[in-house]
Amino acid sequence: MELEELKATWQSVKPHITTTECMKNTQESIYRKADVKSRLLRRLGFGVFFSFVCLILLASSHLWSPTKLSNLWLVAFCLIISLAIFCEIYLYKSIKRINLWKDTNAGILSAIVKIKKLYKNIELVTSILVILSLIWLSFIPPFNNLLDRTIIFGLTIICFGAEFLWYRSNLKQLNRLSNWDKE
Repeated sequence: MELEELKATWQSVKPHITTTECMKNTQESIYRKADVKSRLLRRLGFGVFFSFVCLILLASSHLWSPTKLSNLWLVAFCLIISLAIFCEIYLYKSIKRINLWKDTNAGILSAIVKIKKLYKNIELVTSILVILSLIWLSFIPPFNNLLDRTIIFGLTIICFGAEFLWYRSNLKQLNRLSNWDKE
């Protein structure tokens, strides 16, 4: 008799267990993390698009640019931008692989740590390549004009500043994606 009463009590309580406050908070947290993930993917997709547009503009600069850069400059920077585009696409795919619904918190956290390390290395390598290319190419004879050199270095400093802000913002989004209890 006690067993049947226990079964009846369990059956009456069972529907209420699935909708507890803890599960609601967990689902809301996952939905927020999904929003952060989709926002981050949009930002990276925009970054790939912007880099591709920059690549096209740089490759076709002989058609529209008043300061005709040498072919060596164009090839060097087109290669660096192409490398950055491939790295951004890989980063995009790595973030897209995170499954907030099936992966454990530890799995998600380890994936985000790997992505942050990869992102930091991508930024570091591309920055070093750009700086070394600028230093090396600025001593080539066709680029002895001080005005052109000043414009290129000024634009480079502005682009590094904008890229740093973009990088910091994306890291904040990754941090929001990894913090399950804090918002």
